[in-house]
Amino acid sequence: MADAASKRNNIDEAIGALKTLTPIQVEVLTEVIAKFAEEHGGELVRDDFLDADAFEYFTTRLAVHHASSGVPLKKENFEHILEKSFLRVGRRARRSESMVHRGADLEVDGRFFSLKTEAAKGLKPKTITISKLMEARWIRDLAGPQDAPNQVTERILSHLKEYERIFILRSYGDETRVRYDLREIPKDLIALVANLTASDFGKITKSGGTSADVKSDGVKAFRLVLDGSVEKLTVTGLNVELCPLHAWWELGRPG
Repeated sequence: MADAASKRNNIDEAIGALKTLTPIQVEVLTEVIAKFAEEHGGELVRDDFLDADAFEYFTTRLAVHHASSGVPLKKENFEHILEKSFLRVGRRARRSESMVHRGADLEVDGRFFSLKTEAAKGLKPKTITISKLMEARWIRDLAGPQDAPNQVTERILSHLKEYERIFILRSYGDETRVRYDLREIPKDLIALVANLTASDFGKITKSGGTSADVKSDGVKAFRLVLDGSVEKLTVTGLNVELCPLHAWWELGRPG
């Protein structure tokens, strides 16, 4: 009975608020409400990051976003909505500005997480690209492939210590529907860069970069690209089967 009374009060408050709005404001809000009634899919596959309540709140905010925009969530939007999802269910959450945990984007109950997004045109659903694993100004100081293994191992393993887990929100679809996948990228998988040797890296390019295939049990897991032109590390061709799916959503784009 308490939940029913609370719902009734919330509805009454919403109706009261609507009466204070202009006709155009009501029209826009009606379009947003209609978005909730549209057919859409989604599933919380694992609940050791988002729980059921946080998933529902995230789903609602995702629907609000696509009530007026066909553009996928950008990284900043993802961080903001995820932060609000945890706060909504009583967790202590804030987007990280820690100078100690430089690689972290979100802090939840004292735990740090790295967040990535991927929504490039022509995205391949079966392979993941992390456009920026981390900044790497030191790439330009490489004299040759022989310098790469030690630098890669030291820099990346140190970076991975700044947070507990890595999550990526991937967006793809067609003209009418958009799909989101929330996947976890295992830190242990990225840490396999420690096995690279000088012979795994190609020659230093004119832009000052190089790259190498990283293997797991003898099979290529991903390619590590040292991009000297923009001084960052990129991961390409990462098999999605190695990255657990935590949740997915599918909904229509605005008309």
